Amino acid sequence: MRKILIAIILPLIALVAACSKDDKPAMLPAGSIAFTRAADKDTIEMPISILKDSLMVLRLNAAITGGAAKSNHWISFAVDSTKINAYRAKYGAAALNLPTTSYIFFKSMTQLRAGETLSDSAELNIGQQTKLIEYSTYVLPVVIKSVDGNPDGIATSRVLYFVFKTGKPAVINKTGWTIAGFSSQNGTSAPANLLDADNLTTFWASLITQTMPQWVSINFNKEVTFTAVNYYVPTALRYPTLGGYPTTFRIETSMNGTTWTDKGVFNGNIVNNMQSVDLGVTTARYLRFTALSCVKYSNAYEAVFISGIGLVP
Repeated sequence: MRKILIAIILPLIALVAACSKDDKPAMLPAGSIAFTRAADKDTIEMPISILKDSLMVLRLNAAITGGAAKSNHWISFAVDSTKINAYRAKYGAAALNLPTTSYIFFKSMTQLRAGETLSDSAELNIGQQTKLIEYSTYVLPVVIKSVDGNPDGIATSRVLYFVFKTGKPAVINKTGWTIAGFSSQNGTSAPANLLDADNLTTFWASLITQTMPQWVSINFNKEVTFTAVNYYVPTALRYPTLGGYPTTFRIETSMNGTTWTDKGVFNGNIVNNMQSVDLGVTTARYLRFTALSCVKYSNAYEAVFISGIGLVP
């Protein structure tokens, strides 16, 4: 009986060993896995709208040289932001790395099946476009990270650069803006809150013991061309229940922060916690917003609460 069991077990061991050997990917020569792009083409350039956030799906594949694969292989892609320096040296120093908030590798690992010359598609998802700066070049450098878990040798060392060209924004980016001056401040509700990314919660409040007019001026720290000004009131005011918003206001612009051009006096007309004021094509380095009259806050205080000021291109 023992001899029979041994006779059965030994062939089973040999079969398992043979299967394990067959499942192991065949060794590939150095540099045999590469992007499906011509050797002299290392960029994929495309325009990208920053007027709204939307899902953009990018697909990329790897190919094997020297004929079809003899066994299955697993190929892993990755973003290598350090490669931006090589891109700048070759194509221009103005390029920016696409921020990590604007992309995710939905599928970074793909399979190259036996008998095939092209892998499945990896998938990169691009989003959060409204956070990008207008009229800029963003770059996403992608590399083949590993083949069958091996990070060295088998994959080409080439980098594939996805290049995104942004255009006209819904609103002009506030990067670099500073507060040049203001009439008053209530508590910790500082004018700097006008320049953050939150147009609904944080806010500037004028001092509740003072009266109108109340003003704030902004230094763009560069010349900016725009056509309209948006201002926002915080949702905490439960507009128009609590008051604290302007009924008339003046907008002025300046090139030096000293000499001002009056762009007009406007009536308050807030819809969905904001109002957009059309000025026509205007170029300026400074803007001053002055609340001339207001609805009293809680029927008691002559103050305004403004949560954001922005420019429309």
